[in-house]
Amino acid sequence: MTKTIAIVGTLDTKGEEVKYLKELIERRGHKAIVIDTGVLGAAPFAAEITREQVAEAARADLKELIALGDEGEAMAAMAEGAVKIAQELHSGGGLDGIVALGGSMGTSLGIAVMKALPLLMPKLMVSTVAFLPILSPQVVGKDLTVMPTVADIWGLNRITNRVLENAAGAIAGMVENYEAKGIPEKPLVGVTTVGSSACKYVPWVKPLLEARGYEVAVFHTNGIGGATFEEYVEQGLLAGALDFSFFELTNYLYGTNLGIDRLEAIGKRAIPHVVAPGAANWFSWYGPPETIPPRFKERTLSWHNPLTVGMTMTSEEMVSVAEVMARKLNKALGPTVLLIPTQGFSEYDKPGGRFYDPEGRSAFIETLKSHIEPSIKVIELDLHINAPEFSQEAVAIFDSLMKQGEAYKAV
Repeated sequence: MTKTIAIVGTLDTKGEEVKYLKELIERRGHKAIVIDTGVLGAAPFAAEITREQVAEAARADLKELIALGDEGEAMAAMAEGAVKIAQELHSGGGLDGIVALGGSMGTSLGIAVMKALPLLMPKLMVSTVAFLPILSPQVVGKDLTVMPTVADIWGLNRITNRVLENAAGAIAGMVENYEAKGIPEKPLVGVTTVGSSACKYVPWVKPLLEARGYEVAVFHTNGIGGATFEEYVEQGLLAGALDFSFFELTNYLYGTNLGIDRLEAIGKRAIPHVVAPGAANWFSWYGPPETIPPRFKERTLSWHNPLTVGMTMTSEEMVSVAEVMARKLNKALGPTVLLIPTQGFSEYDKPGGRFYDPEGRSAFIETLKSHIEPSIKVIELDLHINAPEFSQEAVAIFDSLMKQGEAYKAV
C-alpha cells in the first residue's frame, strides 16, 4: 500500500541529497512530498511545497526574510511555516511519516516539525550533529529516530549514498508498518517506575490491572520516560494513571537536571490518577566518579553502574520535594488519590537499605499531608511501596475511580 512521506530539507544547500532521498523513497512505491525550507540560494528542483509556501504559512514574505540577513531569524520563521504545513498534511490524512535531512540548522528545524506531529508517528532525523551534546534527549523528543550522516552532507558519494539509502529503507519500513489507530477496546493505563532495582511493584501492578481489563504501558522515569508519560496524559492518550515514581523530580531539584515537567499534566487532563511518592527519597548523578560535585561526595552513594550513582537526600531536601509535589498535585482536575506507603518509598528505603531514613521519610510525609488540598484524597498505608499488598490496594482504588461517573476513554 502506497504511503505518503514528507521530506524536510533546505534545497539550496542539501538539494542534491534531498532529491536522491526522494527518488529512493519513490522507488519503494511510496509518495514523497518535499518541503523546501531553504532561504539562501536557488533550489535545484521544484519541491511539492515550495519555500514561498512555507514562508506564507508563517505569515511571512520570503524576500523579506532573505533581506533580513539573519539566517537564524529566517529559519525560525521557516520552521513555524513547516510545522503548520506538516500538521495540515497530517490532519487531512495525507501524511504517514516524515524524514528530515540537515546540519545543525536543518536538524533544529526538522526536530521542531516532528515534535508538532502526533506521538509514535514515524519520524526520522538524518543529521550531521547526531549524538552531539546539543542533541540532548529533551531536545530530540520522545519518539523520533536520529540517524548520523557519518560524513558531512556535501554532495553525493559512496558514504552519503549509503546513509541516504539506509534512511529511505528506515522511513519506508516505519510507514509500511504504521497505521493510525482508533479507540482501542481496552483502556490504556500508564504506570511509572524507576526500574526494578528500586521499584519492584510493576510485576504486581501490571497483571492486576490486566486482569481487570486494562492495557498497561510502563514508563521508566529516567528523564525521557517521565516526560513521555506527561505528554501521553496531556494528549488524552491514557485513560488513567498510577504515577508511582518521582525520581525525575528529585533529580531536577537536587541532582541531574531531569523532570521539570513532572506532575504537570495532572492539572491539564481530568483522568483518574493514583499517586504515590515512589523513589522520592534519593537522586542520581549521571557521570563517572570524577565528575561528582564536591558537595555530594560526603553523602551515602550507591553505584548503579560506572556512569550512574544514587545518593541520599537530607531531611530538608525531602521536605522541599514534598512541598513541590503537593503544589503540583493540588492542581489535579480529575479524581485523584494520594497513597502514602509509610514503610518506605523504594527498595533502598527499608531497614538495611542504603538510603533508609525513617526520620527524613516522616518529615516528607507530614509536609506532604499538611500541604495537600482537601480535594485530594490521602490514604496512608502501613506498607512498603514494594509490598504486594500495596499494589493490590492501589489497583483496587484505581479501578474504583475508573468506574465512578463517566467512562474515561483515550482520545
